[in-house]
Amino acid sequence: MISVVLSFDIDGETLWTSRDKVNKIGPVMLSQGAYGPKEGVPRILEFLKRRNLPATFFITGWVIEHYRAQCEAIRDAGHEIGHHNYEHEWPCRTGAEAERAAFAKGLELVSGLTGKPPAGYRAPGWEFSDITMDLLLDSPITYSSNMMDADVPYRHVVNGRETGLVELPVSWSLDDAAFFMHGLTYGPPQYDPETVYSLWKGEFDALYNEKKDACFILTMHPQIIGRPARTAMLEKFTEYVRTKDDVRFLTAEQLASEY
Repeated sequence: MISVVLSFDIDGETLWTSRDKVNKIGPVMLSQGAYGPKEGVPRILEFLKRRNLPATFFITGWVIEHYRAQCEAIRDAGHEIGHHNYEHEWPCRTGAEAERAAFAKGLELVSGLTGKPPAGYRAPGWEFSDITMDLLLDSPITYSSNMMDADVPYRHVVNGRETGLVELPVSWSLDDAAFFMHGLTYGPPQYDPETVYSLWKGEFDALYNEKKDACFILTMHPQIIGRPARTAMLEKFTEYVRTKDDVRFLTAEQLASEY
């Protein structure tokens, strides 16, 4: 059985402001992030509704504050909302005090939006500091989706003891930013959507052909995958996946709960 999770990280403008506060005065630069909540999220929600697919959205607290209507639309559509810090702060770069504050503020804002603590946490930049694991274990979080060391979910072992924290592993090969991220402060070439379709199909087919239980977790960003041709490519990919037996689409929380 292959478990497929469609996950979307909603960073908005914080992808840029978290790196350098001077970016807050660059309207063109910030508009790249604003495209995600303003245009990408509605397009993605429409696609998910049309295909009756569940998804998980990891949202920064700042985005919840500034794009409340879009976040409520995600919630009201029944999708899972996870924790993504407050202003996309990378835990490994902020220092312990700032990390604790960002973690607590983001957790509070997600809880206020959904009426319950989030089950999952995705660190900005997919990186931990030396206190991140302690923050997770002392919080209501039940799963992490950050590590890249497995094809199947597993429970974290800390100091030789198995914890209740489940890991849902990810991969750069299944992240839209690795292929499409481009613009001010970013310079790699952009891939054709059909090329990315072929790459993701190849990854899926290879995993499927191994005939073992595994997870296939796509990490995407509305400001990137939310462009019309790219959303169409994602829809084409999900329809291909649905032609296979022993495949299911789940939220990240649903998958983690089985472990």
